[in-house]
Amino acid sequence: MTNITLKSPTDKIYPPGKCIKKATKNKLTQQPVIFPENASKIPFAPIVQATFTDSETLQVRAVFLVSTHTPLNDDKLEFMIYQNWYVNLEGERQLQFFIAYDIDDAISKDFDVYEISFKAEKDPYGEDAFKSINTIQTFLWDIDPETSRGTETTVQHG
Repeated sequence: MTNITLKSPTDKIYPPGKCIKKATKNKLTQQPVIFPENASKIPFAPIVQATFTDSETLQVRAVFLVSTHTPLNDDKLEFMIYQNWYVNLEGERQLQFFIAYDIDDAISKDFDVYEISFKAEKDPYGEDAFKSINTIQTFLWDIDPETSRGTETTVQHG
């Protein structure tokens, strides 16, 4: 494993893998005081659905919370999707997604709810890329790089 050395506390750390798209966000709603006892800067894990719409298309949809207490207004808040293929110890392909964004970390009790949807890419494995994929991992990744949070999701067959 490689150690990452930051040149300054403001350096950004981007997630592993290839950036597959700038995500179109859909702000569902702003919810005041969702978690009144929240005392952590760590984001909540996303709620993720992954479905094979056919044998060659993996559709991923995520709903997640982002603190409303950020100096960015909604027009400047961008989400990038990174996709990372890796091989586990059993030699099976695994797939990770990172929903990357950049906001100031703050303890918050108020959150905006966002939804994004995207299709996984087959590169570099081609036609049988998703053959052995039964679960995926999806992370919220704040590139500042203090906080990230993830979840594992079972892939549904359509």
